[in-house]
Amino acid sequence: MPYNYSVKNFLIIFIIFFISFFVFSCKPDSTVVTTGGGGITPPVVQKSTVTGQVIDNFSGIPLDSADVLISGPSLSINLKTDTQGKFTTEIKTETNISLTIFTSKSGFVTDTTTATVIPSTTLNLNLIKLSPITTGTPPSGDPVSIFLASQSTTTIGVRASGSIETASLIFEVRDSSNTPIDLAHSVDVKFSMPASPGGGEIISPSSVKTNNLGQATVNITSGTKAGVVQIRAQIDLASVTIISDPVSVAIHGGLPDLTHFSVIPSLINFPALDRFGKSMVISVSVGDKYSNPVKPGTVISFITTGGIIEGSIPTNNQGGGSVNLISGNPIPVDAVLGPGFATVTAKTVDENHVTISRSTTILFSGIPMISISPTTFAIANGGSQNFTYTVFDENG
Repeated sequence: MPYNYSVKNFLIIFIIFFISFFVFSCKPDSTVVTTGGGGITPPVVQKSTVTGQVIDNFSGIPLDSADVLISGPSLSINLKTDTQGKFTTEIKTETNISLTIFTSKSGFVTDTTTATVIPSTTLNLNLIKLSPITTGTPPSGDPVSIFLASQSTTTIGVRASGSIETASLIFEVRDSSNTPIDLAHSVDVKFSMPASPGGGEIISPSSVKTNNLGQATVNITSGTKAGVVQIRAQIDLASVTIISDPVSVAIHGGLPDLTHFSVIPSLINFPALDRFGKSMVISVSVGDKYSNPVKPGTVISFITTGGIIEGSIPTNNQGGGSVNLISGNPIPVDAVLGPGFATVTAKTVDENHVTISRSTTILFSGIPMISISPTTFAIANGGSQNFTYTVFDENG
C-alpha cells in the first residue's frame, strides 16, 4: 500500500513538471506589437529652399557680393549675393528649425535676421536692407553742384519693342567741400527733358527730395519713336539755380515690320554668268512699325537661287546692313523670266514671331555679243545709212 502511493505521487509530480516545461519552452522570447494608423512614423529628411535679397537701405539699389551667413542647429552656410543682390540655398531638415541670417558688406552696418524654415517648403526672407556706415562723417553744407552719379543703361528700346524700355538715373548733390549733402540740407530736385524724339516719352518723378546720401533718382521711359532723349536735373534755391549737364539716353527702334522692310541690290545686271567668284552687294533697310530703324543687332538672313550669298548679318544703328552675292553654281534659271535671272530673298522675324521676307531679281549676264543690220551697204555721195545693232549674251 505505501509502495503504490509513492508511485502514484511520483507520476503526478512528473506529469506536472512535464506540462510546465512544455508551456514555458513554447513561450516566445519577445512580444511583437504592431500598430495601425496610430503608430509613430519616423521623421523623413526633406529639402527646403531659402531665398532672399539684399539692398541699400537708402538708395534701394541691390547690393552684390554681400556676405550672407545662415546659421542654425548643426548648420552653417556661407553665401554671396549676385548682381541683383539675391541669394538662394537648400537646407535638408526633418523638422521646423530656427535660422539666424547674418548679412554684411564692407561700408555697411551688419544686419541680423531670424526666420523659421519648414521642411519641403520655400522660405522667402523679407527684404534685407543694409544701412551705410556714416559714423564720423561731418555734416554737409548747402548744395552748390549736381551731377550724374550712375546710370542703369545708356540705351533703351521703343515701346513694345522687347527691349528694356526704362532707364534709371541717379543724380548726386554736393556742397562746396565736395561732400554729399545730408538730410538736414535735403533739397527738391526737378527733372526735365530739354530734347526728345517726341514719341510720348515719360520722365518720373518730375521732382524728388534728396536722401541722406545727397542722391535723387529719376526714371525715363521710352515712347513710340527712336532717337535721343536728354534729361536735366535742376535745383531752385532762393539765391541761385543749380543745373546739371544734360544726360543723354538713346532710344532704339523695335522689331521688324514688313511695310518697312526693303532689299536693295547694288546692280540689277550682274555681269558674272560666265565668271565665277565675282561679287556684288545686296543691302537691306529695316524699320519698325513706327518707321524707326529696328534695334541694332536685329538678324537678317539671305538666300539666293543663283550663285551663293553670305548667310546673315546683324543690323546697324540705321537699321541697315549688307552682304555679298557671289557668282557661281547654280546658274540661275527663273520659271517666268528664263535663264540668267536669280531671286535674292532676305528674311527676319516680326513682333508677332512671324517670318517676313522681301525679294529682288538680279540678271546674271554673260559674255556680251553684238549683231548689226544691215551688214552690207552702199552709200551714195552725200547720202546716209541707218544701222540697227543689238547687244546680248548667250541667253539672248
